[in-house]
Amino acid sequence: MIKTLQEVMTSPVISIAPDRSVSHALGIMEQNKLSALIVAKNKKPVGIFTERALIQIRVGGEIDYSSPIHQVMSSPPLSASVDMDYREAYQLLLQHRFRHLVVTDPDGYLVGIVTGTDFLSHLGLEYFMEFKNVGQVMIRDVVTLKASSPAFTAMRLMNDRRISSLVIEDNGYPEGIITERDLLRLIRSKINLDTISLQEVMSKPVQTVYSDVSSHEAAKIFMNNKLRRLVVTNSSGHCVGIITETDMVKGLRTSYTDHLKGIIQQKDQQLKKVKQQMEERSILDSMLQSVGDMAITIMDPDLEIIIHNQAAGELYDCPTDKPIGSNAATLYTNSSNLKQFKKGVAAANKDGRHEFVMKQQKAGTTRYLATTIFCIYDQENNKTGFGLISQDITGQKMAVLELEKKKKEAEDANIALKVMLDQHTRTKESVEEQISIKLQELVNPYLDLLQQSGINEKQSETISIIAAHIDSITHQFTPKARKIMLKLSPREMLIADLVRQGKTSKDISEILHISLRTVETYRNNLRKKLGINKKKISLRTYLMTDFTHQK
Repeated sequence: MIKTLQEVMTSPVISIAPDRSVSHALGIMEQNKLSALIVAKNKKPVGIFTERALIQIRVGGEIDYSSPIHQVMSSPPLSASVDMDYREAYQLLLQHRFRHLVVTDPDGYLVGIVTGTDFLSHLGLEYFMEFKNVGQVMIRDVVTLKASSPAFTAMRLMNDRRISSLVIEDNGYPEGIITERDLLRLIRSKINLDTISLQEVMSKPVQTVYSDVSSHEAAKIFMNNKLRRLVVTNSSGHCVGIITETDMVKGLRTSYTDHLKGIIQQKDQQLKKVKQQMEERSILDSMLQSVGDMAITIMDPDLEIIIHNQAAGELYDCPTDKPIGSNAATLYTNSSNLKQFKKGVAAANKDGRHEFVMKQQKAGTTRYLATTIFCIYDQENNKTGFGLISQDITGQKMAVLELEKKKKEAEDANIALKVMLDQHTRTKESVEEQISIKLQELVNPYLDLLQQSGINEKQSETISIIAAHIDSITHQFTPKARKIMLKLSPREMLIADLVRQGKTSKDISEILHISLRTVETYRNNLRKKLGINKKKISLRTYLMTDFTHQK
């Protein structure tokens, strides 16, 4: 049975008046462990204030705790009616990338709020069949910091990356975690976030799971422990990912046909209560007549038309009541369209569903119909008929044809551009070669003279750095180096340069704020791309000698 927001929302909901202070709002959020606080006037929602919004304000500067909450709230809040299907509501959150949905009654009065926790606790087992274990949906690129880092560094990283938490680790082992809720508590206490370390404020111990834990078991851990995230580790205890409530339910989706089936089931339940007053077919017919420009025809197993809504009558030039009782083949006067329809029925009969675009001639003009034929089953899974859904997409199709025409013109132009680009590339390579020669002939001799002159150790080191960079520039122009560098991502090129400078994996981890394990993964990928993963040669040695000098 379809659930509405009224069945899954949190109610009653705590709210605050627009003129109350920021300090008062933070107190309510911390005391009640709220991730968001609704701002309401005369019992109607006018805004919302979240933990993430608080962090964004604090990163930008100091907070005026005495200012009214309406100056910093988000307005208007994302809201939905209390009778909305909860699956549609979740899609609404995904579309806007929000984590909170305000629920109102038909008159616009505040009645509740829905979060990821609410969705997770109301999902049936069938939704967890979308993925078997947490390893399939966890976030692998975990943002980490060391316990000695200042709390403000963590807050700035979380704001920049738009994440709700980050892991505190030591040599790949998770020691603790810092969340938006932890930061709310620190901000409200007015602690100096630049001086206090994460070691003093992080939450520990960390709740962890293995990547092969089933999705259903992970959901139970979330709900039983009232958590919003879990750190994922391997058998050695190293951090390999993180999973949140949002990750657990992001597979929730509803196609039009599934939604239509759900509506039919809901109407069927209502029918049992009022069957003495009306017939089942009249309910279904009324529903199908109200779906706008979507043409819907329902047929029995022999393709005899049972229901034909108004949109279908207009699309096929066949009044609503006229085709009832007739074979659906009467809808197609063109033999080519009829053949395409029969082929679609055969495909749907085999696979349960078939989609295609039908080209139709009408009054000397061409129309394109997006068509879906699907099987209808009863509760015992017996086939009871077919559904035919069609929609006129002529405007979209003509746009596609025009796009294909423009694409052909672009391809012709690309041929000419390619010839010009090839010539430009040859010229560029010649210029690069000349630059390389001139740097070696005109600059390096003077650097050698400077090295031999009476200079101090610091000046000598500076000259060596200049010579190394010139050498790097000239050798990156070689065909071998250029070809390989094009295969590297920006992050891989950055790490390769740090390795070539003699930085250790631990140095790189601290410079880039990534885990030691992530650095090692990048180094292994570099060895594979450079073709030395099976050779007994250090990555730094290759980057400094073989890689830059091979032809």
